[in-house]
Amino acid sequence: MLRRIPILFGLAGLCLAQVPLPSSPDWTSSDNDFSTGGAFADINGDGRLDLCVSNGNDMANDRNAVYLNSGGALETVASWRSQDRGMFGHCYAGDVDNDGRPDLAVACLGPDTSASRLVARVYRNSGTALDSTPAWRAADRHSSFDCCLGDFDLDGDLDLAISTGDAYRGERDAPVIYRSSGGSFDTLPCWTGAVDTAADAVRFCDIDNDGDLDLFLGQRRKVTMYRNDNGVLDTVPSWSARAGWALRLAFGDFDRDGWPDLAVASNGQLGDENGVRVFRNLAGQLDTAACRFLLGNEDRTSCVAWGDVDGDGFPELAAGGWWEPLVVFENDSGTLGSSPAWSWYGGQLVCETAAWADVDNSHLDSRSDRFSGDGTRRLFSLSRAPVQFLDSVLVEGAAVPPAGWCWDPLGGWLSFAEPPPPGTENVTLHYRHSEQLDLCVTNWEQAPGNHLFLNNSPSAVTGPPAPPRLARLDARPNPFTGTTTISLQPAGGGPERVAIHDAAGRLVRVLAVSREPSAAGSVQWDGRDDTGRHLAPGAYFATALGSRPARLVLTRR
Repeated sequence: MLRRIPILFGLAGLCLAQVPLPSSPDWTSSDNDFSTGGAFADINGDGRLDLCVSNGNDMANDRNAVYLNSGGALETVASWRSQDRGMFGHCYAGDVDNDGRPDLAVACLGPDTSASRLVARVYRNSGTALDSTPAWRAADRHSSFDCCLGDFDLDGDLDLAISTGDAYRGERDAPVIYRSSGGSFDTLPCWTGAVDTAADAVRFCDIDNDGDLDLFLGQRRKVTMYRNDNGVLDTVPSWSARAGWALRLAFGDFDRDGWPDLAVASNGQLGDENGVRVFRNLAGQLDTAACRFLLGNEDRTSCVAWGDVDGDGFPELAAGGWWEPLVVFENDSGTLGSSPAWSWYGGQLVCETAAWADVDNSHLDSRSDRFSGDGTRRLFSLSRAPVQFLDSVLVEGAAVPPAGWCWDPLGGWLSFAEPPPPGTENVTLHYRHSEQLDLCVTNWEQAPGNHLFLNNSPSAVTGPPAPPRLARLDARPNPFTGTTTISLQPAGGGPERVAIHDAAGRLVRVLAVSREPSAAGSVQWDGRDDTGRHLAPGAYFATALGSRPARLVLTRR
């Protein structure tokens, strides 16, 4: 933010413990932006995570960017740029229209007098890239530094929350949520907090493990929580704790007791006590007294993120500050080190977002979590987070297409549009994650740019074998009126099933495929359901175990 005063810190490349990160960045962007938000997502569908960055902050009307990942290496100049410009704050990636492709939500900070700029927005993924213009903009104007996606009402699609107001400029406003509706969002809020705040951070988290998402705000001198009761969010906070000027929030189960804990980046530029605060979760209730950690001798902490870097199953805590080092606090079996175990400062570093990901897919681990449905709307929380790829979602052994659920890779949860019926372990989620993550930081300083540090642990893949995977499903012709041929790429042969679901996620047809080992297969679909009835024109999804879904468009006969 504006009027920052550089503070020199002499820990460049200092490795104090066994944190497997290099002493200098493996990648640096060269676009010269005022970078702020950062989120990893597979935008072009090639099986590798790309880096989405929102730019501008309070310095310039800038354009947002995506750095594509080619073979495990990010491009240094972003090949995607938004057409619109703004003083953009942070961003959040998620599949907002349930088509299996990640979209990008962006907050807009200002100050700005243009009605077209000072609004939150979403860029939709059209297949292999984000659209250059927003598919959705809010109709009301709020200065917002942060946003997040989450299914707070448990209906199987992602809603958008934004922080409103700004402590830096002394602006107060009420937090809002925009409800998802038909693959987009309502342009006016469905929920508004009853208390005006000056908030610069917002996150969803199921803090009490009751199956719904509570809402957290980072404000001046405190953090507050709005409790969720089965999809109905309170409008008055039920928990608050002193936290300085809270700029970023991050949730992670650092002590592996099954309850998510909260880390807060508390900045001292406005005269508040700075540093990193960690609030332990005591069986569903966050403690109000936090442990405090410092980046160094003097700090203006600005970002935090949980991620396991050393492969022991206990997430480390990354943090950074304005003109301060990027650091990692090591986690020793649930105990965080009191001082950084790894640190880097490049001389021109104003940390805005710290983000963990396995950028080169070198340490991915395949897992399958099983749950028992009970017919009620609730979250299904995975045993690991963050999650890199969700390979398939099965209910009663049948694949459910993206139209039938939503999920959050960062939070590690999934919810269904139609709740799974009662049954014993009748819900299976196949996914991949990493416990030896790479670390990225976005940089408000225009030069040299954003940075990525690759994990230098020996490559290894552990855990159960990956579920059967198909390269891709394809359909020709598409759109179609009579019959379309759905082709399957080779995946080891044997019998396969192709499931057809409607746009609401309901199973309408199962098609059996037989083929020789290692041979491609195909099956025809005539637009009928399992009873032989002609289906109405519209969008349908074809899925097979482990494959990317294929969107089919049946037109009028």
